[in-house]
This record gives sequence, structure tokens and C-alpha cells, in this order.
Amino acid sequence: MHIFKPALVLVFLIGISACKKKDSNTYEVVDTSSYGDNLNKDKSKSNIEFHSILSTNLFQKPSSINELSRTDRVMQSCGDKSLINEVIISNYMNSANVKLPSRKMMTDSTERFIEETFIRFFIRRPTEAEKTWFTNFINANKSNPNFRPELVYTAFAASDEYMFY
Repeated sequence: MHIFKPALVLVFLIGISACKKKDSNTYEVVDTSSYGDNLNKDKSKSNIEFHSILSTNLFQKPSSINELSRTDRVMQSCGDKSLINEVIISNYMNSANVKLPSRKMMTDSTERFIEETFIRFFIRRPTEAEKTWFTNFINANKSNPNFRPELVYTAFAASDEYMFY
């Protein structure tokens, strides 16, 4: 019985000395961007989704349900989906209410214009290769007075990536 008590005390002391509070005030929060860098877009937008998202991107306000329904009927009546999408995009770009950046902003703040355009249409940031290509393309067309932001927006809205989510 005498051997049992010292062994019990020894186990108790070892247990207490082994249990130490870890002194740590770090939470290991990882910074992540709110925009995806490599999104796997594999679901095609429906006609109503496409029209709703496009009008919100271009006019900065949602379309009414009546307008969505009318546009959906027109889109269903045409056999070539990409053609009707391009016609709708062109129609929107000719509207006086479309919200576009200025040509000066596009040419003077090219990197910002590219970043905002990618986020606006693709909900992601451009890769370095995309930034370089668009910067070179915009710089090469600065002297062309017909090169305007609506041409870039039309290209983004008609792209395959924009047709999927």
C-alpha cells in the first residue's frame, strides 16, 4: 500500500507538469481575395440570367420582370443564341442610359480600366498575361478615335466566358 501512494503521487505530478497552457495569441487568418482567380465556369446562363446580368452590368440597375420576359421570348424565337445575344448587346450599347467609363479613363488609367472591366464582367481579376495583352491592345489603339470603351465592353459581353457561370 505504501508503494501505491508514491506511485500515484508521481503519476499525478507528471500529469500536472505535462499539461501546460500553450501561450499563443495568433489566429492564423489567411488573406484571400473576394474574387476568384481561376473559376471553373461550366454552366451556361439561361436567357433570363444572361439578360438580367448583362443589363445590370451595363445600366447598373436590374431589369423589370416584364422586360426580362419579353427578351426571353425574343431569344427563344431565334435559333442562333450567340447571334441574338450579340444583337441584344449591340442594342444596349446604343442606349443613352448605358454606364460606360470615359475614353480618357480607358487610355489614361489603362491598368485600372482592365481590372475593373474583368471584375465587372467575369467576377475575377485578370491574369498577368491578360493584363499585358489588353494594355498593349489599348495602347496600340490610343490614336484611333473610333476605339472606345463600348467596343471593349461588347467584346467582354459577347465572350464565351461571360456566357457561363
